[in-house]
Formats: sequence, C-alpha cells, structure tokens
Amino acid sequence: MAKTSERKNHNKRVQKQECKSELVEKRRKMTIVCPEPQMPPLLKRRIEEIAGVGTTTVWLNAKELTISDVKEHLDRLFIPKTEALKQFLNENEIENLDRTNNRTKVVDPEGDEWDLIFKYWTKVNQYVFTSQWYQLVADKGLQSGEVLQVWGFRCKDKPCFAINRISQRSKLANTDGASSSRPQ
Repeated sequence: MAKTSERKNHNKRVQKQECKSELVEKRRKMTIVCPEPQMPPLLKRRIEEIAGVGTTTVWLNAKELTISDVKEHLDRLFIPKTEALKQFLNENEIENLDRTNNRTKVVDPEGDEWDLIFKYWTKVNQYVFTSQWYQLVADKGLQSGEVLQVWGFRCKDKPCFAINRISQRSKLANTDGASSSRPQ
C-alpha cells in the first residue's frame, strides 16, 4: 500500500514538473529576441513632454500579443522577463513589485498616456500590466499576433513605459533591415 502511494506521489511530481517545463518552454517561445529598434519620433516627443527633454529611454524587448493578452476578462499583459528589465528597475522596485499595486504610466503608440498597474506575479513568475490594460487594447484595436515593442523611462524617479505597435512579426526589424527571430 505504501509503495502504491509513493508511486502515485512520484507520478504527480513528474507530471507537475512536465507541466512546468511546458509552461517555461511556451513562455520562451512567446519572447522575441530583437535588437533595439529606433523609437518612433512621436513616442520620443511624448516621453520628453512627460519626463523632460533628454530623458533616457531603455530598450526592454518586444512581445507578440497572445489571445490571452487581448481577452477582456483577463485584463492583463505579461511582460517578458529580460535582463534589461531587471537592470531598469531598482532593487526596491523589484522587491515590492509582488506586494504592492505600483501605478505606472504607459505611453501607447499614438502618444496617449495610460495609468496601469505594474506588478510581479510570483505564482506565474512574470511581470504584468493590469488594471485598464483591456481598455487600452480595445481603444487601440490591438489583436493577437501583433508585436509590441517596449521601452522603459523614468518620470519623477518612477518606472514608466512606452509601447510601439508592429502590426506583424515579419515587419519587426532594426534600422539596418535585420529581422528578429525567436530563440531556437
């Protein structure tokens, strides 16, 4: 009887690890490796209006929108964890992202400003924008399969973000024409 119970527990642990591995692989495939593109002039101007002329922007990465990223009832966007994002955030911000509702400004491709919550969800090990994300999706007509480029900047010493919309993955390219690809 004890051996049967041990075997069942072992099988459950193996299944759980396999599911976790599948989830990690799925997230890896959703992340786009992309060299830093040139920021659109409209976004640059808008950031300077919000945070001041000469504000430094940090290229964080790009993300292909999934079906769940644009669903109304989910109202959230997972942000790829990158080394650039970890370096952009200070130690205190990283420590508090899973405990507090951190309001942040997000500038969309048309220069409109959104007040979203930026958090770290420990259960899924992901950074996320919530609270009014779906309103942005609906207002801008964002759809799954589109790619968002993401930059960070600071306003009043708080992290803020700018997103640019690329309508298709094939259009994602840096200024010298080299296209991006997913990691293999």
